[in-house]
Amino acid sequence: MKSYLSLAWKQLKAEKIISLLILSALILSTVTATAAGASIGILQSMRVRQAEGLNGNRYATFHQLTEEQMLRLSEDSRLTDVGSILQLGNTRLGSSSLTLFLREYRGNALAAYPSIGRIKEGRLPSRAGEIALSEDVLQYLGAGKKPGDTLTLSLSVSLKTDDQPPYEYTHTFTLTGILENDYLGYTTGTMTALAGEGSAAALLPERYLLYSTDFKTKSTGDFQSIIDDLASQLSLDKDNIQYNWVLLDALGIDYAEKGSSDTGNGFPFMAAACILTGGLVLLAAGLVIYNILKVSVAKRIQEYGTLRAMGSERGQLYKLVTLQLLILFVIGLPPGVLAGSLSAKGILIAASGLLNPSLFLAESTQELNTVISGSSTGMLLPILAGVGITLLFSLIAAFPAARYASLVSPVEAMSGDAVKVRRPRRKSGKIRCFEAFYARLNITRSRGRSLITILSIIMSITVYVALQSFSVLLDTSRAVQEMHTGDYAVTNETGGIPPEAVTELKKRDEVKELYTTKLSIYTWNKDGSFPLPLDFPLQSWETFQIAGIDDSRLEKFLSGLSAQAAEEVKNGTACLIHNPIPFSFEGQTAESTQFQPGDALTVNGKSLHAAGIISSPVTINNDGYINGVQILVPDSVYDTLTGINLYSEIYPVLQNAEDFDTFEAWLEQWCSSNPGTHWLSYRQSDAQLAESFQQLNFLCWGLILFIGLIGLLNIINTVYTNIHTRTKEIGVQRAIGMSVRSLYQTFLWEGAYYGLIASGIGAITGWLCTSFVNAAAVGAWQFSPFPLVPVLQAALVSVLACLLATAVPLRSIAKMDIVGTIEAIE
Repeated sequence: MKSYLSLAWKQLKAEKIISLLILSALILSTVTATAAGASIGILQSMRVRQAEGLNGNRYATFHQLTEEQMLRLSEDSRLTDVGSILQLGNTRLGSSSLTLFLREYRGNALAAYPSIGRIKEGRLPSRAGEIALSEDVLQYLGAGKKPGDTLTLSLSVSLKTDDQPPYEYTHTFTLTGILENDYLGYTTGTMTALAGEGSAAALLPERYLLYSTDFKTKSTGDFQSIIDDLASQLSLDKDNIQYNWVLLDALGIDYAEKGSSDTGNGFPFMAAACILTGGLVLLAAGLVIYNILKVSVAKRIQEYGTLRAMGSERGQLYKLVTLQLLILFVIGLPPGVLAGSLSAKGILIAASGLLNPSLFLAESTQELNTVISGSSTGMLLPILAGVGITLLFSLIAAFPAARYASLVSPVEAMSGDAVKVRRPRRKSGKIRCFEAFYARLNITRSRGRSLITILSIIMSITVYVALQSFSVLLDTSRAVQEMHTGDYAVTNETGGIPPEAVTELKKRDEVKELYTTKLSIYTWNKDGSFPLPLDFPLQSWETFQIAGIDDSRLEKFLSGLSAQAAEEVKNGTACLIHNPIPFSFEGQTAESTQFQPGDALTVNGKSLHAAGIISSPVTINNDGYINGVQILVPDSVYDTLTGINLYSEIYPVLQNAEDFDTFEAWLEQWCSSNPGTHWLSYRQSDAQLAESFQQLNFLCWGLILFIGLIGLLNIINTVYTNIHTRTKEIGVQRAIGMSVRSLYQTFLWEGAYYGLIASGIGAITGWLCTSFVNAAAVGAWQFSPFPLVPVLQAALVSVLACLLATAVPLRSIAKMDIVGTIEAIE
């Protein structure tokens, strides 16, 4: 006698529609998991490439190294991609607020910065005295210059911590190449020029031949311990260690200066959002499988009762139901994995052809497609993990149905006794629409099946809404964009900008908002006196700075203070303080003035107390911070303390992008009427950053829509099963006189109820998931704005899918003769 397990295949063949529905659910689940695994892996790879383009393909940089220290780093077996840079000096570009830094990239160092080394015309410099500049730099230094021409630069170079004045020199260089423009430097006010190897040794005194060495660690798990060990070996101060936070954050590598992205309970919101969304996708598919299997087992309950009566054990029935699922899973696995892989790669490659490949360090769309294909070849583990998780969820979904089959009583199952129906007491009332009333009865009559159907739709809506927020987490350029304020920086370092001129600018129709900065820096007089009365001592190397900013920006600095402390800063009885940056010189740590919250101080006769300590000082003109004590106060309090009401820098924000040309023409004239004033536009840098994210966003949307389609098919599958398994019931309804029209209306109402109920609940769960995703982006829990548009989109599609899934099978069933419908096996 054959094994009882042979019944598994026979039952699958006997119930073809049920088997096809389960198979389609398994295929869709496999496609979803495979596509998600492959796509998320590729998107992460593209996100990393975006970070590399924004701030270099390096993990960290050690500054102020001697040649011996640089060589020790180059020879360290724990490091890779080691490259060194020598600073030849800097110069201000005309009347702009941009500073040009001339650097010599030794060996393969330039490979870490492909965005600044792209040649448009000519070649890269290779010998001492040769340079390459970008077009936007040349417009300040010598318009019309071509490769082969000479260019004279006056440069100034100094050490990071120096007790000597900067070394200044002038040299005539040979221009060998013109670089493509890179506007990202506008955010920091720095532009880069490339010098040929040997230039530093030929032009600089030996004391300035110090290296900045970039590197990556072979092991990322112990990245920080390697950094600490290297710094200890080289006796390097932490101030000379620079972390490439943009790339490290994209890779998820822990480092000393990394900010917390948790709410304080130790569980990252990013991980919570990923787990939550992935779980919802698999749960949606699992509910479909459970629903179909439960119906299938219920229809074969007499058959399972017979098996029990013949001596079958519960464990054998578990195996029988599980084997059926495994057979279908094995059949659906190859097409599911293939379709998922091809879909993910196809969506991403199609999307990548629409935008600029250079944003991802590729010369052409073809090269970018090759990068995507290369990334996807390394996605075997995520794909296998996705398939394994799909199988696990499928088995979990099959467990209740198998348990139901194993617990059936042989006597009850074989006797065919009808299920006892308990009718609740109903209040009499007028039925206004019989079909809608009957649809509500059908939903409540089979609460378990209705609940599973609604849950499946809820999961699909939730996944669609939540995934739309994930694109925010992919953007590595967001932090870079926050490094500047406004669309422009309008600066006057000499006399300042008078209030009436600022009012004139603010009244322009193109200006939406205007942020302002006032800054006074006081240094020691030559006779040893200090120009501003203070009641506390300063070190001889320290400056004292008073910064005043507008109320809107001040609120960001006050966010961590108590309401009372914030109010004291606003009314001028307290201030925020930035303490001097500690530094070491010749192995000794220099003494510095340090304030603590609550400390009292008197500035120019006005008593204040420190409400808080800030980590980022206020600067203007993209200049570095001149070390010392800085107090931050409101704009009006600054006027009282300094007796000056002139603005140092203002930051206009325009209403519309179309206003740029008109505003810039007016702004040029406005600056001419205010001597010493110049402006810098962040339009190009913002556009470059936005475009770098736009492509990632588009790729992410391809994944979102694809998974949305999977959710849509799951809805159709669930509702189709719900209708098709009630064939006999439909036949009985028609036999007692229900018209085809009334039958359609009843089930369409039922489909509409499913969609509407699920849409309401899905809107709430989607909102909560969106809040989790946003919490991952900002690092703190908060309810995000209600995602109205995605919710409406998902609700509309879900209701339409329910109606479509109801109408299509119902039409074929309604065409059957009544007797055949009642006698139908399925």
